[in-house]
Parts: sequence; C-alpha cells; structure tokens
Amino acid sequence: MSVVIPTVTYACETWMRTASITNMLDVFHQRCLRTILRISWRDHITTEEVMRRTGVALLSDMVSDRRRLAGHVLRLPRERPASVAMDWVPEGGKRKRGRPKKTWRHTFKEDLSEMGVSWHGARRGASDRCRWRGLVAQCSSRNGRN
Repeated sequence: MSVVIPTVTYACETWMRTASITNMLDVFHQRCLRTILRISWRDHITTEEVMRRTGVALLSDMVSDRRRLAGHVLRLPRERPASVAMDWVPEGGKRKRGRPKKTWRHTFKEDLSEMGVSWHGARRGASDRCRWRGLVAQCSSRNGRN
C-alpha cells in the first residue's frame, strides 16, 4: 500500500472532488485492504471492521487538502500563471446548455464558505502562512479530516 496510495492520490489537490470520485477512491481502497487481508466478499465483513483491523482511515479522509494548495497559489505574485489562472473569468461567448461544469475555483469557493472567509479575505489571509494553516486545520478538524 505504500506505493499504491501515493500513486492513486497524485495531484489530488487539483481534482474536483465530487461524491462519485470520493466514493470511487474509498471503494478502491477498501478493495485493496480486503485483498491484503484476504477477505472475500462472501465473508460479510463491514468497512468499519476492515478499518479497525488495519488501523487505516478511509482514503478520502487521507487525501491531501486542496486548501493548502490554494494557500500557495494565493501567495504567488499576481503575474504568475497559476495566480492568473485562479483569477481568470472567461468573458462572453456562448456556453452549452445545462448546469455549468464544476471548476476548481467553484470548489475552492465552497471551501472558503466552509471556512467562513470571502475570496478577497482569502487573498489577505493566505499571505500570513501561520494564520492560513490555522484556518485550514480548523476547517479540516470540523469536517473530521486529519
């Protein structure tokens, strides 16, 4: 598992974490753990029991928090490509019918609202690394993450 988890979660901070992606991560992780423990699906052992036996949390809980990446990007100078991409809003044009695709920025704005911070407040808050780490830790502990 020491090679599998980093490979599966590579660059996960940039993913749009939807419920289906989170579920796929957890299902894959459980399948790996059950294979290691030689547990068949016929054994009827719960996910909680597998986690208790292995002492491992769900993979979706272990995934690195995108809020840390956002702090790095928000601290970058405004002319850097990552910072430009974070602030970029497409102008005009015609979009497809239906609900707009969920973007990283929309996901991050949801994270900010969980943290109780506005977009401009995040820019100011991220400049102070210690304060930003505190906000991220506070929000992660509230959500039951590490």
